[in-house]
Amino acid sequence: MPMRLLLVLCFSLLGMGLTNGAALALTCEPSIQRNAKSIQGEVVGGKVFSQRVNSLWVFSLEPALYGWDIRLRDGNGMDLSQITPPFRTVPNPRQIYGWHFRNAANTDKNSGDVNAPQGLRLFQFSPSLTGTGGFRPPTGVPGPETADRDNGRGALTVLDMGLTDLEPGQKARMNYLKFQICLTWPKKQEQIIEQQNSKSPVYLDEERETMYGCGLDSKSYELSAWILPRWISGNMDGHDALDEIAAITRKSDGRKGIAICRAGTWISLIGYDHKAQIPLRTNDGEPRTEKYFSLAQYLERMEYWKMDQSDKGKDRLILGRREKAEVAIYWDGKQFSHELLWVVVEGETK
Repeated sequence: MPMRLLLVLCFSLLGMGLTNGAALALTCEPSIQRNAKSIQGEVVGGKVFSQRVNSLWVFSLEPALYGWDIRLRDGNGMDLSQITPPFRTVPNPRQIYGWHFRNAANTDKNSGDVNAPQGLRLFQFSPSLTGTGGFRPPTGVPGPETADRDNGRGALTVLDMGLTDLEPGQKARMNYLKFQICLTWPKKQEQIIEQQNSKSPVYLDEERETMYGCGLDSKSYELSAWILPRWISGNMDGHDALDEIAAITRKSDGRKGIAICRAGTWISLIGYDHKAQIPLRTNDGEPRTEKYFSLAQYLERMEYWKMDQSDKGKDRLILGRREKAEVAIYWDGKQFSHELLWVVVEGETK
C-alpha cells in the first residue's frame, strides 16, 4: 500500500473521533456560554492558509521548515495561541510537521517511538493577550497544564496529508494538508444576557420605557411578545441612531402588530392599515390583483422575523413564513413601506 494512502487511512480513522476533542471538531456548535467557529480547508507547501474568525481574529496556517504552524492572530498580529503548552519542550501541538507522523528511522509511519501529537491537535488561545506584550510562560518545575475556562480552545483534525523526504535518515516534510478545525471561546456576559433576553417573552422595564416614551399609546396598545425575539434593533433609515422594533397587540381586538421607534423619537405602527396589501405573483413576476391580501393578515401567520440589509446598504426588517413567503419592511425616505420578496404558491416559488 502506498505510504501516503496508508497515512491518509490512519488519520481518517483518527478523525472519526475517539476523543472528546475530535467530536468537538466535527460538530462545533455554539453553547449558552461559548461561541464557536468551524473552518475547513487545505493548503499546499510554502503557502499560507488564512481565514477570518470574526471581526477581531484571523486563523492561519503559516509555513515552516517541516510543515505548518497554527496561529490565531488579532488585528495587531499578536498570536493569541502562544499560551498552548508545552512551553520548553517540543513538539508543540500547534506545530504540524511531517516527521511527527514517521518513526525515528523515517522508514514507516509513527508507531509511538517518536513522541509527537498526531491527527488531532488541541490548543488554547487567550483573547486577553490583545494589547499586551505577549505571554510569559510560568517558571519553576514544569507540571501538568490545564485549560483555563476563560481561554479559547481549538481542535484541528487532519483529514488528509502529503509527505515528502521519506528516505531513511531524513526528516519528513509535510507538503499538503487538508483539515477541519473548531474554535470555541467564552461569550461575554453581555452576550449571554442578550441571548437569554432574546428567548424570553418578558419585556424589560427599559424596553417598555423606550417604546412608550417614543409615543406608543399605552391605552390602546400593549407590548406583547407574540413572536421571538421580542425586540430587534437596526438602522433602517440610514442615519446614525438605531431604530428599535417590538411586537405589540391592539387591546381592543387583540390584533397583532409591530411598533418601530425611529431614532428614539418617532413611532410607526405596522399591521393596522388594511389598505396595505401584498400581491401574490404569477410565474412571470407580474402582480395578480385578484390575489392581494392585507399585511395585517400576513402578520397573523408570520413565523419569524429578523433584521437584514438590502442591496442599498440600509437595514430592513424581514417578516417570514417558513418555506412559504418573506416580506421586507423598509424606510423609503418618508415612511415605512413593504415589499413581497418571494412567495410559494402551490409548491412553486413566484
